[in-house]
Amino acid sequence: ADLDLAASDLIKSAFGHAGQKCSAASLAILVGPVGRSQRFARQLVDATTSLRVGPPTDALSEVGPVVEVPSGKLEWALTTLDEGERWLVEPALLDHGPEYTGRFWTPGIRVGVAAGSRFHREEFFGPVMGVMHAGSLSEAIELQNAVAYGLTAGLYTQNPDDLALWLHRVEAGNLYVNSGISGAIVQ
Repeated sequence: ADLDLAASDLIKSAFGHAGQKCSAASLAILVGPVGRSQRFARQLVDATTSLRVGPPTDALSEVGPVVEVPSGKLEWALTTLDEGERWLVEPALLDHGPEYTGRFWTPGIRVGVAAGSRFHREEFFGPVMGVMHAGSLSEAIELQNAVAYGLTAGLYTQNPDDLALWLHRVEAGNLYVNSGISGAIVQ
């Protein structure tokens, strides 16, 4: 896969609209050596930490406020890790004035998300993304299909056989190949 494009599109898909779009990339499943790639991890960190968080009145803002102050499961997702997880990029609450109190968060990426864990099974509408690893594409498809939600799914590959397998087995409403999954026009 084109990992440069994958990293850029993944971060845009995860954190555009502060992660609150129904098609946001809330979970990334890295297959094989990509899951161990320090270069790819650095690309995710760089792309995430370079996002400008600010009010929608600022034309340079790339991540705006969440709709309301996080509570319940979104608050948990932004502040609490499960056993075996760690922050690749830890989200942080920012202060952008009294009209936005509690609603501006820098995007966060949690790694080490385990199969069957809360972050694997639940969807969190906010600026936080989980990362899982799979040894093969077949395993990744099983992890992907194990969630109750599945409006949108994406795959980055240059291998036609992998693409055919994924298209045959994936369970999602909108499928994207080698492109972002949020804000795209379905063709």
